[in-house]
Amino acid sequence: MVSKQDYNYENNLHSIDRQTVIILLLIQDDYLSINKLAKKFNCSRNTIIKDFKTINGRFPQLKIASSRMGHKITGNEVAIRLTIYKLLLYQNRLTYSFIKDLRYSISKARQLVINTQQRMKINFSENSIEQLAYLLVFIKWRILKKFTIQEDSEYNWIATNTTNVLTTCEDLLRSLIGEKVCNGEIVFFSKIILCSQATEVNCVNKNLYKDLNNIAQDIIFRYEQLTEQQISYKLFTKVLCNHLYATFFRVKFDVPFSSSEVDEIKRQYPELIKFTTIACAPLENYLRKKLPSEEIALICLYLGSVSQKNYHDLTNSDKFRRASLADVLVVCSSGIGTSAMLYQELRKMYPLIKFSLPLEIRDLPNIFKHDYQAKLIISTAILSSTKYPIPVVNVRAVITKHDQSLIENILRQKYPLKVEHNTSVVNSLVSIINEYADVKDESGLRQSIDHFIFPKSKNVKKSNLPTLGSILPTERIMVYHNNTTDLTWQKALQLGCNLLERDGIIDQYYFEKIVQLINQYGPYMLIANDIFLAHAAPSISNKNIGLSLILFDHSLEINTCNQYASVTCLFVLSPGLKHEHEKALEQLVDIVRDNNNVERLLKAESPRDVRKILLSCS
Repeated sequence: MVSKQDYNYENNLHSIDRQTVIILLLIQDDYLSINKLAKKFNCSRNTIIKDFKTINGRFPQLKIASSRMGHKITGNEVAIRLTIYKLLLYQNRLTYSFIKDLRYSISKARQLVINTQQRMKINFSENSIEQLAYLLVFIKWRILKKFTIQEDSEYNWIATNTTNVLTTCEDLLRSLIGEKVCNGEIVFFSKIILCSQATEVNCVNKNLYKDLNNIAQDIIFRYEQLTEQQISYKLFTKVLCNHLYATFFRVKFDVPFSSSEVDEIKRQYPELIKFTTIACAPLENYLRKKLPSEEIALICLYLGSVSQKNYHDLTNSDKFRRASLADVLVVCSSGIGTSAMLYQELRKMYPLIKFSLPLEIRDLPNIFKHDYQAKLIISTAILSSTKYPIPVVNVRAVITKHDQSLIENILRQKYPLKVEHNTSVVNSLVSIINEYADVKDESGLRQSIDHFIFPKSKNVKKSNLPTLGSILPTERIMVYHNNTTDLTWQKALQLGCNLLERDGIIDQYYFEKIVQLINQYGPYMLIANDIFLAHAAPSISNKNIGLSLILFDHSLEINTCNQYASVTCLFVLSPGLKHEHEKALEQLVDIVRDNNNVERLLKAESPRDVRKILLSCS
């Protein structure tokens, strides 16, 4: 067993690493003194106090308490295990090093996970196999130190809704520990297994499979309606459905999910996050829980990666044949998902380079057995640079500037004619600048000049798009007193369409198109509780972008296609032909997802008051 004395940490660690070390030390000891930690890390007491505050914010389930004896974890064993699991998901190097130093066989644990796949009819991603193996070693260490999990309340639910999961996990843990384990341990690891990312999942019962498949289709449909992108391909529906299993189980079992890709997409694609949030309402309704922002961002990574041109139902032979003709192989641990977003970005940046469609790690040996012309692998999963006959660049799914610099340096070496289309101009400018300035990063300067002179295609700037206030004047807001039951949803929708038709925004047929969609798909566009956004795809019926709003005294019922919705605010949107409505829609989503804003709207007594509230919130 490793003790805290055996495990040496460096001084002057980065704050995140220092906080990780503190967590690992807390797990090994009853109490930790602030003074001793400050001395250990060669920093001030205030720094350590801030570290504890940050740890409590990131891992509240640990419940770190302080006393005169020091700081101590008061959370249960489940909280400790889930904290380690979360650090493994983040690929935290110190956590991996700590578990390696426990001196149990990682390779044996990994083989147990691989063997488990066949029995449970599930194919884990490469990252999941690695994370599960390391977590298993940590679990073994904890059990042998007599720290066990007794809680097994989900045992019957898992037994009823899955096939062969509990028995497989029981056998796996018995092989790992060398003795029988309690039901609480079996249930805990079964949950982690079900929550792990996989490319194939065939261990759930037929009802759950059917429900999640339908939910995947509903999410895709809602996303298509919001973004006007066609992504409902058979292959992608299957991929999203497989991903939703893990999401479903994580939310149901309160198992956290985190990754650097998720953090990056939340930062870079806030508008897609908002549309994905609305699209995921069917899953939230099914779970009767709100999805955490990390889960929304991960689903967004899948939805945002799809375009009409590059998701096709390809056979393996088609995929390998296309890969053999590619200049660059694009890879991720699951083969489709995170690398699909990467694929999209790379195609935009380097239109003359042929990139393979997203591949799995396990595809690479097959490709290199035959003729190939690729000179580079770009991967969102960690690949060894010495294992393959061509160079490897490991990057994030959402490319950072550092990632782009690494990619471009190698592409300029391997495919100069396809990248250096503007070499002479850039070289001349770099030479001139070098004469008058001391350039410390010539490569970065060259790249910046290249992109400035030969900019990639850009989308319309959001700042130039119409705002919510500009497309929803007071004249198109109505407060309707529906004290009787005479008002149907069709009549209410007609009122909203009339406001737009009166101003020449739509024609009379637009109303019929929305009715047809609701009759076909049910009340598909609830963007928040009791908030309905009625709209149809752009067509000749849309003359301009515009919005109308009707608020009701009493809830209006929409009951069709075996689906029910209660509506108090009805927005009718006429979208722009070129996504001009996106900024206004983002502002609207921000407003109605806040319950306080909705309450203020419902209490408004006049259209003027309604507009003031909307403008003050946007």
